[in-house]
Amino acid sequence: MQRISTQLKKTDLIPEKQEPENCPEMQPKAITLKRILEFASTYKVERITDNQHIELFLN
Repeated sequence: MQRISTQLKKTDLIPEKQEPENCPEMQPKAITLKRILEFASTYKVERITDNQHIELFLN
């Protein structure tokens, strides 16, 4: 087996500041928001004891 490594151990290769002009705002579509809210209205978690939970889907 060959071991491949490099002397460069930098983790900050990503530019620190991104220009707002280059990053357009991302907005979810209306149908996506509707589906998320529909799921959230049917999903519920109940705590039984300290480390036990029950997941409920109210459909």
